[in-house]
Amino acid sequence: MAIKRKSKQTKKEKPKIPRVSRKITKKQKEKVTKREDKSLPYKKGDCCFYLGNDNKPHFAEVQSVHEYESGHFYVVIEQHDQKYVTIEHKWCADDDKDLKGMKRK
Repeated sequence: MAIKRKSKQTKKEKPKIPRVSRKITKKQKEKVTKREDKSLPYKKGDCCFYLGNDNKPHFAEVQSVHEYESGHFYVVIEQHDQKYVTIEHKWCADDDKDLKGMKRK
């Protein structure tokens, strides 16, 4: 009668995924469109900072501009995750320091 030998199970190694920094870089800060009149809307292709739902500043490029009764809103592409976000004009700024102290409900 033949004896079956059990082989040892080898542990599978998970592939290492490099971590990506989520900090806003100097190059991104230089790409931001500086407007003289802050009440003017952004144009398609402009870059801006916006306050996300997590109350942190994010960097995005304006994809399209829309107007409604109480102001403007934008469809932007967030530059870290490459996702589309719809944001109101009041949550956008030319500098991330302008968003300090602001909170979304």
